[in-house]
Amino acid sequence: VALGALYLGKKLLLDNGGLKANATRLALKAARALPGASGIVEKQEREALEKINELVFEHEPSHMGSLTRLPEEGTSVEDLLQQLRICREEELDYREGKAFGGIYNNDEELEDMLRSVASLYLDSNALYPAIFPGLRKFEAEVIRMTLSMLHGDEESVGNMTSGGTESILMAMKTYRDRGREEFGITNPKIVIPASAHAAFVKGAHYFGYELVVVEEVKDYRVDVAALAAALDANTVMVVASAPSFPHGCIDPIEEIAELLKDMPQTGLHVDCCLGGFVLPFLTEIGVLEKKFDFLVPQVTSISVDFHKYGFSTKGTSAILYRNKEIRKHQYFTYVDWCGGLYCSPSLQGSRAGAPIACTYSILVYMGARGYREGIRKMHNTFTTIVNGINAIPGLRVLGPPDTCCIAYVSDDASLDIFKVADALSKFRWSVNRIQRPKALHMQVASRADFDHQQFLADLASAVQDVRDHPAEYEGGMAGIYGLAATLAEGGPDQLVGGLLGGYMDALMA
Repeated sequence: VALGALYLGKKLLLDNGGLKANATRLALKAARALPGASGIVEKQEREALEKINELVFEHEPSHMGSLTRLPEEGTSVEDLLQQLRICREEELDYREGKAFGGIYNNDEELEDMLRSVASLYLDSNALYPAIFPGLRKFEAEVIRMTLSMLHGDEESVGNMTSGGTESILMAMKTYRDRGREEFGITNPKIVIPASAHAAFVKGAHYFGYELVVVEEVKDYRVDVAALAAALDANTVMVVASAPSFPHGCIDPIEEIAELLKDMPQTGLHVDCCLGGFVLPFLTEIGVLEKKFDFLVPQVTSISVDFHKYGFSTKGTSAILYRNKEIRKHQYFTYVDWCGGLYCSPSLQGSRAGAPIACTYSILVYMGARGYREGIRKMHNTFTTIVNGINAIPGLRVLGPPDTCCIAYVSDDASLDIFKVADALSKFRWSVNRIQRPKALHMQVASRADFDHQQFLADLASAVQDVRDHPAEYEGGMAGIYGLAATLAEGGPDQLVGGLLGGYMDALMA
């Protein structure tokens, strides 16, 4: 009986998120079992899905009809371009500098240059280096420039990918195969911070990893002691963020590296997708002292995005490795195909040449001086916003953050932070909502049209409006995100998955 009680206590208090999460999960299961309660829960789900559909289609271009099959007759170039221009013009929040959805720069000269380069290489394909030799040169030099920025040496290597997710998936494929082929590990394990990008969870699902998620300490950086306790002989990959997307915090990479000195089977991957073109220049100007890249001997791979603070076109990233001996496990080769010998460095077969050419061009166009000065201005704005949010009664920035992203919560139980987001929308600001804990989130970018002082003033007004008129914000996105956050506190649940599935269905409708 005593052992049974101890086991039940452990399951309730420690497993799957702790007491609060398990209590929520049990309450939801109990509610579904009660007579009539199941129908109430399902009704809430339906209402939430209806609201999601309403919000998805709220800004649908009104000037265009809905096509469900190929038109019998084609459309003229003039008419087609006019329709597309109207679609772009309706992106008011983006053009006003009030959206935080990964729009990092609005320099018109830069954008014109990228359009010209993309047009020049529109029909190119990096799958055929003999036909498009310029693309091979561009990619190789982009990788060398990026490696030098992150303290790689002559042995360091890398490949361009279509984005941070592909870079992360390639690293996970590499370490899984390396563990199996070099160390005989057939049950690979990955240990990640709770704030690591969701692509690592996706990769664990795709590649059959045992996934261990380690919670952060109070400053929203991974708990190194808990991470150490999670390591074992099957651990082929450990992840650190520089910085994390949810909170903008750099994990203690040097401390993590110390744990891996006597674990040759374990690769240390630094997710630098956000910070790749920020941290090197913060270091140069004396703002950052932490080591995060190949200067740390145990770091074996780094993911870095060009389409974020590198300002390249969307769909450009890189996966970098300390040496070829690690990278060789990334490649796929097939010698028995009747179509010929086949090899691929990454997930893609055909690879659009325009993004590669654009990335090469933006690095040469900007130069180190251009990035350095842009990051200096961005960091000044970042610091002003952090201090400004902390100065608003009832709000608190999580962390403190290092760079790129800011998450802030309500310290006032009567102030729903998700309602503050809905109130901000009245000022045409579009902010992200995150969870665990419930918070609002923004990425600070190098956009000349972003008025950070106006944002802080509108944020203070939004907080006051929610305090003065709470009933006005009972619906909207606050209700949907509030429901999802409540369910998520109980751990992975089919209710949350249903809402997210409904959202994706609506996007494709």
